[in-house]
Formats: sequence, C-alpha cells, structure tokens
Amino acid sequence: MTTSITELAKSLSLSVSTVSRALNGYTDVAPATRDRVAAAAKAMGYRPNPTARRLVSGKASAMGVVLPSLVDEGQFIDSMYSRLLAGVASKIEGTGYHLFATTISSGDPKAELDLFADFIHAGWADALLIVRTRVEDSRVKLAQEAGLPFVTYGRTGSTQPYSWVDADSEEAFRQAARRQAGLGHHRIALLNGESHYLFAQLRRRGYERGLAEAGLSADPALVRDGNLTVADGFRLCRVLLQMPDPPTSILCASDSMAIGAISACRSLNLAAGRDVSVMGYGNSEASSYCDPPLSTIEHRAFDNGCRLGEALLRLLTPGNTGHYTHLEPVELVPRASDGPCIAA
Repeated sequence: MTTSITELAKSLSLSVSTVSRALNGYTDVAPATRDRVAAAAKAMGYRPNPTARRLVSGKASAMGVVLPSLVDEGQFIDSMYSRLLAGVASKIEGTGYHLFATTISSGDPKAELDLFADFIHAGWADALLIVRTRVEDSRVKLAQEAGLPFVTYGRTGSTQPYSWVDADSEEAFRQAARRQAGLGHHRIALLNGESHYLFAQLRRRGYERGLAEAGLSADPALVRDGNLTVADGFRLCRVLLQMPDPPTSILCASDSMAIGAISACRSLNLAAGRDVSVMGYGNSEASSYCDPPLSTIEHRAFDNGCRLGEALLRLLTPGNTGHYTHLEPVELVPRASDGPCIAA
C-alpha cells in the first residue's frame, strides 16, 4: 500500500506544505527538517505522485527522446541505440529524472517533428535528446525557439551554438580508407547512410580524404547510400559486386550494413576477407560473432550515452548557461573480414 503525503506529514507532526517543500528541496525549509523528511519518506516507502508533482512544480521530471525505426519492421534502425540509452540511463538514475523514449517511422520527418512539438508544448519533458541529426534539422530549430534544453547525438549544419556529443565519423572513415589502401586495394567502395544526415556527409568526407592521402581517386559510382540495415547492405553490395569493374574493398557505415555485405559476397560465391575486404562501423556485439568476424570501428556508444546524460543534467542545473560539446575519438578493430587485395 502506497503511503500518501498526508500520512507522511502526520507521522512527522508537520504540515503537508512543509513536507512537500522539504521533498522538493526548497531552501526555506531547514536542512535538518529536509533530512528528517527524506529519511521518513524512505522508511515509509513514500513515492510522490508524478501528476501532482508536475502540477505543483511545472516540471515533468523526464527527458524525452524519439528513436528512428524501420518503416515496415518497427525496430530501431540501429542496435547501437540500446547501448547509447543505457549510458544515458546510468547517469540520470537517482537524480529524480527518468528517460522517456518512443519511436517513429524514419520515413516521415513531418510526423517526427509533430511528435517533438507535442513533447515541447504538452510539457512531457524538461529536456530533449535529439539523435540521428540532419544537416538541416528542424527539431533543433524547434527546441531552440521554444527555449527547451536539448542535447544532440551528432551534429548539424546550424551555426547557432548548442550542446552535442558525437563520435569522429570523418576520422573513422579516413582511417578505414587508409587501411584498405595499405592492404593494396585501389577500388574501395562506401556503403553510406542517406546524405541528408550529417554523419553520412562526414563519413564520405573522411573516406575521400583517406583515398586522397593514399594517392587514390574517389569514384562516385562506388558510393551508394541507403538505410543502415542488413537488408540494404546486402542489396547495395550485390549491385557493386556485379559491376563490370567491381570494388575489392567495401567500407560500410554500420555493422548491420557490413553483415549484409558479407552475406551478399557469399551469395555470389565470394569470401569476405579473401576475395572482398569488408569493414563495418560500430563494433556491435554481432560483429565479433559473424562469419568471418567483422573488422569494424569502435565508437563507444555506451560512453557517449554517459556523456549525453551528463550534458542533459548540466543543462537542467539552475544557473547553467554554457553549452557542452564532446567529440569522441574512434579506434579501428581489425578482424578477419578484411585483408590484402588478391586481384591482379
């Protein structure tokens, strides 16, 4: 049975108003009284009614995030989000805030923007986490105009300052392209995300930089955009491998795409790591268990989630006026799916 605030106040011989203000940290309540109320609340198993608290404080005690999902399958478009949100949750646990997550079809930006508008205007969240950022991102503009604290995972093309956490996608694919060139590959392809996402533009920029540093020219025909899924990795890789002059190395913008690419190689009687060099991005759990184990790039999704949680809490701290930015370094994780070029 849940203890009410009235019962808690009666047990302490205090007014309901004093107990409420003590629980909410008001400084006009003596520290000793606040401590006594907190100890009694814990001992009696008191939990504040969230609706009542919101009406009194005007706060939702929640952080909101909308995750992209596949149109037909209804699943997260990248399993990385599970680790990312776990990192956020680990930092906000016990702070009085919780993370409120929902999904929406990745194919409908207007519906996504409408959902963000609901978050803001209905007061569902005190702060927003914005993921899978676009070059021109109307969600960022909406939050800025509303004055609601937010942090993005990824960057945008906006020139206005805001808080963000990101992995160094450009450096990741520069290193990946240099690695493949060092293994003797000259026809190096890129399976990328859609170009309106900034991460996709950064990964292509890094790929082209790596090729140029190795003295290779980028061939636009070897760059294909799609969803970061196994299905698109399979489909796009088959198209590339059936070209008159196919690539001998394929860099993929996600581990899921790379696992699909490995399957596409197999469907054409080619072996990844021997006939075709394949690299992914993300170092997902599946990457070390696929056949062959996937060479990939570690970007520390859980750690980035922790940084996002810290940034959200910082923005919600009274008096905070600064912006938090962090660019996470990346690391190549070589395994068996890429190797020396054997083409004549």
